[in-house]
Amino acid sequence: MWSTPDLSDITLILTGLLAQAVGSSSLPFVSKIKVSACSPETMRDSGEQCFLNLYLLHIGRDPYWRNTPLTGPRPQLNNVQPLSLNLSYLLTAYCDKDTVLEQRALSIALAAIQSNPIMSADTVPSLPDWSMVPNGEFVLSIEADTIEEMSRLWQAFTVPIRLSALIRASVIFIEAPETILPPEPPPSTVNLSVMQAGQLPAPLVSPPGTPPALGDGFSQFTPPLLPDASLNLLPPDIGPLVMVGGIPAPEPGTIAPTYGAYVTIAGSGLDLADAAEVFLFIPGSATLWDITTWRQGTAASRLTIAAPESYAAPVSPLAHTPLPGIYSLAVGSGGAVKSNSISIAIAPRIDGVANPPTLDPASSGTFTVTGAGFLPATDVTLVLGATALNYSTAAIPPAGDFIVNSAGTSISFLPPVTLTAGSYPLLLAVNGIPAPIGWLAVVA
Repeated sequence: MWSTPDLSDITLILTGLLAQAVGSSSLPFVSKIKVSACSPETMRDSGEQCFLNLYLLHIGRDPYWRNTPLTGPRPQLNNVQPLSLNLSYLLTAYCDKDTVLEQRALSIALAAIQSNPIMSADTVPSLPDWSMVPNGEFVLSIEADTIEEMSRLWQAFTVPIRLSALIRASVIFIEAPETILPPEPPPSTVNLSVMQAGQLPAPLVSPPGTPPALGDGFSQFTPPLLPDASLNLLPPDIGPLVMVGGIPAPEPGTIAPTYGAYVTIAGSGLDLADAAEVFLFIPGSATLWDITTWRQGTAASRLTIAAPESYAAPVSPLAHTPLPGIYSLAVGSGGAVKSNSISIAIAPRIDGVANPPTLDPASSGTFTVTGAGFLPATDVTLVLGATALNYSTAAIPPAGDFIVNSAGTSISFLPPVTLTAGSYPLLLAVNGIPAPIGWLAVVA
């Protein structure tokens, strides 16, 4: 069974049928006939224009489709039994100075209706309006009304009776909307949840053969090659790259973080008193670090936090972002957790990535990357393309090694002498938590 959400779709189909019939007619002076769906009293002209109007006059229930079918559960909801309607149209023709053209217009319309008793996209495929209801089908007929019935009908208009006929379109179905459920009681407990990876938007894919490249924003994708980007030597087995350093738009009423991005967590009851405080802690530990000051506004179904730009070992209340790793987050009050906990990963940060993201060496051949969270230095993993570099405590990195400054904000490395010339993505991780890929090191 088909249905339409808009009765005007049927009117557009019928007026399209009449306009098509008028346009293809070989009778004389049909170019003066104008098809419309307006009320008869609005279409009057003292000129030579002839108006052919198909006006939706009345809507009534179809008595044969009104009862619930015998099959299926009883009673049934409204959305199981669609609204069945019969549409009554008043077809009129009016020409102030040419009664012959007036009758000719109505003759063309009646012939078109008689020739198409069953209207569907298959019987009248040339009408573009069928795209609104591609599976629709209804019966079109000319009603046999007496002159007394038509006279009573015309008494409802403010103009004298004119040449007219009643047209019926049936059966038109309108599907009932989904049942509106009663409102649920307000929440009395707090809980948190996270978005599943399957709900995230799919990565954008560039044309075949285009090398992976960096783009603005934080999402992984492979856009077309950027102008002047030296990515032609990029190994083909490297996946999509991620740009870092861009800042998302601030949350309403908040100030955007200098680095990184907001962390938004879904939940319910997050505006209750039991959710007034936000805690971060190591999974399985009883030590809670208060991060309530990171919270950006209050909403019932969303918790948004902005972490500080500097990293340090955690001390409650947290004034710095903890060192990279896996942590648990929960909300509560009075220094105690009052909700479930969720796991979040804190990653190191890479700053100042350009676009295109080519990283050139200094005159000594050493590359330098700045950011934060590169501690502890012994747990930093640095891979250049597919070549892993070794951590070194020397003042200047030897070939194939890297060093980390004491603040954990800078990494310097020297590629191995055996590495061939090309552009290699810099893969960085701390405590097993990878940073977004940000640079392509250009090895000469």
